[in-house]
Amino acid sequence: MVQDSYQMLDIRQLLANHATVSQNKYGFFLCRKGEADILLNNRSFHIEAGMLCLYTPYTFIHIVRHSDDIEGYLMEGELDAIQPALSNIPAAERFAIRSHPCVLLDKMQYLRVEEDVEMLNRRTALAKQSNQPSSIRLLHLLVQNLLQAFCLEVLEIYFNCAPVEELPQSREERVFNHFLMSAFRNCVKERSVTFYAKEQHLSPNYLSSIIKAQSGRTAIQWIETFTILQAQHSLRLTKLSIKEIAYKLHFPDQSVFGRYFKKCCGVSPSEYRNIGSK
Repeated sequence: MVQDSYQMLDIRQLLANHATVSQNKYGFFLCRKGEADILLNNRSFHIEAGMLCLYTPYTFIHIVRHSDDIEGYLMEGELDAIQPALSNIPAAERFAIRSHPCVLLDKMQYLRVEEDVEMLNRRTALAKQSNQPSSIRLLHLLVQNLLQAFCLEVLEIYFNCAPVEELPQSREERVFNHFLMSAFRNCVKERSVTFYAKEQHLSPNYLSSIIKAQSGRTAIQWIETFTILQAQHSLRLTKLSIKEIAYKLHFPDQSVFGRYFKKCCGVSPSEYRNIGSK
């Protein structure tokens, strides 16, 4: 089996999870249909059909709202797999991606990206289906080279498009977005609404009312979401024991962490890890 150096994601999963973070990965979303307002770190953008959105490692991603028909290609690549293509890009241009993540493509640019995605997916599927060692090795190399070519093509298109300007934010939106970023960064140690209210010089009740009005979810629910995202990442991608993960996330002990995780996810940490390894 060829080890994937990139992953095509289901946008419906991202919508269901409320928010995610790109961890040690680069990613892109090519919108094919519909529209959405998305939050990348603490900046908000409106995207619609024909727009390309790039994001860099450790970008916080939240879909604020979306149309029912939203559809597109959502792909993430491991940093080590993408790095060869980025090595020839000046640092200033790489930083531009973080500053201006979204661009509008013309019809020909859109078709180029779409064709490249389909080619990459077809060759990856072929590599996974092969059972001949020599074919697997060569197809793996082919996929790696196609991935590099794809990255360079996307970057060439990106740097020849006008950036999409970020959306203006009301005071309430700024409070909400600041809370999201802070909760994501600090939930490992801080899981009380009071901490995040003090950070913005607000009362806990007022902050809670803004969060509920902006998102339909409570502040505590958001804090739980980010805590669980951190826990799931450690369970899936590290060899830390459950006791060590509980300590890392500042739970009093493993049993308290286990109850917290099961309440939010419906399964125990060990069950979640076992499911992910299959």
